Amino acid sequence: MAKEKKIKNSTPNEEIKVETPEEAQEKLDKSLDLIPLCREKSEVPFNEEVEQERSNIFKVYKKTRTENNIIMVITVVVFVASFIMFVNLGNIGKIIGGVAIGVALVFLIVHYILTRNRFPNTTKKYIRYFMEHSDNYIFDINDVHDQKLYFEKRYAIADVLQDRAYKDVIDIASRNIVTATYKEVPFECGELALYKAGAKKYQKAVMFVGKYLTMENKLHFEERYIIQIKGEKETDTPNDIEDLTVLHEQNNFVIYGKEGANYEKDLGKDFINNLMSINCTGALLNVNIVLWAGRTAVYLSYDDSIVAIPFDNPIKPESYTQLKGNIKDILEIFIG
Repeated sequence: MAKEKKIKNSTPNEEIKVETPEEAQEKLDKSLDLIPLCREKSEVPFNEEVEQERSNIFKVYKKTRTENNIIMVITVVVFVASFIMFVNLGNIGKIIGGVAIGVALVFLIVHYILTRNRFPNTTKKYIRYFMEHSDNYIFDINDVHDQKLYFEKRYAIADVLQDRAYKDVIDIASRNIVTATYKEVPFECGELALYKAGAKKYQKAVMFVGKYLTMENKLHFEERYIIQIKGEKETDTPNDIEDLTVLHEQNNFVIYGKEGANYEKDLGKDFINNLMSINCTGALLNVNIVLWAGRTAVYLSYDDSIVAIPFDNPIKPESYTQLKGNIKDILEIFIG
């Protein structure tokens, strides 16, 4: 750990401690719960490890739910019996019924206090375990290094709105944010959900849900391009395109840009052809790419086999194999 810098104060024998950049970064990493990834190779496939953990926690969940149901039934029976005694058995019945009701209430309160944090804490540990093990698999890619999972890090709406792919965003959810380098170029990849106002009051509608990957680029042009690669069923279509026009459209591949922009010159024919090779099949539903001079943002829409933490049902390893391949392809196309 780097040594602290010390600045002498005007008061004799008094020193002020100032954090070094290294110490500040270490404190930030700790607050975001940094988890180093891809440090060791596991002999057991990640889906088998995760499935064992998922199965164990699901058994605990079912046991807890059964216990709660039994306790609720017993409590209801006690309340009903106590009420009957309270009404029909005179003063003695009232005393016994009142005591029974009081005991039942105390029991419920004690049970709630003792168990309220048991399952939420277990679930959080499982989510952390799942993210670490799945990310160890996903980002174990040739030429990818310095992989780090920030378990407590989140995106802000401003982080996403700067891309200008989506507008009218009223809420955001994010998790599982990983930073790494590919051929020494830094990139970041996390899970993201964007919401707009729904048809009914206080209702939210999903605009995008999937993986969100960002990196720098060395492109030089004015304004921005948005490239959409559609799947069989169009979903998560960008809506911040009123100032853009369709420059190119071929089957499921669309390029939006400023009217008159020379996208072939700005982006390169080989780059465009490589993007056209991406197929939205299986778990991958749609791809939206936003290109500014100096910044790339890729929105990869996935189905529930990726965006939902497996709990009730087993993990689908083929979906994670596809996700790993998609990220590898994106890195190769954009970085080389």
